[in-house]
Amino acid sequence: MRLGTACRRIVALIVTAVLLMPAMLCFSGCNMFNVIRDNFIDTTPATISEQELVRLIIMAVSNKNDISSSYSQIPEEQRDDISYSVFNEYVAILSSVSEKYGTIQSFKVLNDHDSNDYFKAILSQTDCTDFPSEYGHLSVIELDYGDTLKAGREDSRCRFCVSLDDNGTAYLSRKYVTDMISAYNYLGHYFTMLENNNTDGLFALLDPLYNDDIYINSVISAKVQYIAEFYLLKVRSTRSEYVYDEISPLLVTVTIPKVIGDDGESITEHKVKLSVNPDGSYDIDDQIPWYLDTTSLGVYDATGNAVRITGVALNVERMRALLGDPYYYNVYELSDEDKIKFGKPVGVRAVYSGIVVSIYADDLDDGWEGLVHGIRIYSDQYSIDGQITVGMNISELLLIYPMLDEADYSFNFESGRDEYTISFNFDNNNNISDISIAKAFSSSK
Repeated sequence: MRLGTACRRIVALIVTAVLLMPAMLCFSGCNMFNVIRDNFIDTTPATISEQELVRLIIMAVSNKNDISSSYSQIPEEQRDDISYSVFNEYVAILSSVSEKYGTIQSFKVLNDHDSNDYFKAILSQTDCTDFPSEYGHLSVIELDYGDTLKAGREDSRCRFCVSLDDNGTAYLSRKYVTDMISAYNYLGHYFTMLENNNTDGLFALLDPLYNDDIYINSVISAKVQYIAEFYLLKVRSTRSEYVYDEISPLLVTVTIPKVIGDDGESITEHKVKLSVNPDGSYDIDDQIPWYLDTTSLGVYDATGNAVRITGVALNVERMRALLGDPYYYNVYELSDEDKIKFGKPVGVRAVYSGIVVSIYADDLDDGWEGLVHGIRIYSDQYSIDGQITVGMNISELLLIYPMLDEADYSFNFESGRDEYTISFNFDNNNNISDISIAKAFSSSK
């Protein structure tokens, strides 16, 4: 009886143990898994070094198939909320810039001295005094192309920046990246409008840049038309041949390598710059050369007759026939330095109603003979080509010469065998106060 009871208790205990074993094994197994996980898998946010971050960016720049891989390997906290699409666009821009230099072989992080020189060079071409604080502490990366560096790129450098936080951890600044993309795309949009000869789109793009009162709509339209014609007739490079010399959030500079020169035959290069203002607006500096419809300009009197006094030999009698008797007249000996500079011994200054004429001349027994060195028109009694006079408003002048403001209201023209520079000066009301014409070189012909 006792033995049977004891056996039944033993059997019950065994059955109970068997029934509880799976639960115990599950519990202990879960604990064991957690222990293994906690000891072998680091679940804390990882960070990578500056060198590794740069390596991942360069890997994406060098091979578009590596973009997603590079992006996924950059820890989230070092991406500063940059989405994959933004990262993709950013490295695509760097790739388009870099590929013109060759195949990236290595890189270096610039020291503080070289970095400061780089920042100063950029800021000197903008109205900004510093880079935005939202960019963090910028570390400048310079790419090296080794023996793959393409011809003509020896003096160029392809650079970009990564940011460092207060702890020295490298990261991609979302502000830096998106600002650089915006600046690059804005200038690219400008080139697209020109490529498509889209003058309406170009007007909409440039209109905000000309906020001074002198830039009435008709002036902007004249400028747009002139710029479009320049790119259509003079630019021989395709968009794919444009070289981006500098690309940053505050400054983008481009070289167009093949543009027809002033002589209509030679090939030269053309520079375009986009800079960012302190308020975040953009300026496009595209110095379009001013080409005259004719190779020379004429001075006309009030009756519309041409006054041929530039590029021709003048003496007392010819001056009197052309302009009459002067109010003031003086013949003086030039200094030894000016004799060498201008190749003549004497100077002549004659003041007439509305015009002043300066001449460097040979001193002859019966007077003097020489060529006009300078003219100043100070009244509307005389005009340039019968259409530009003293008193004309600057906006009216820009309708005739749309790009004259880009050339500081001055340009060269030919008369006879000589070249002259014409300059326009203005009063406080933006009206022409006087027009100066000066010989551009001093050698006698």
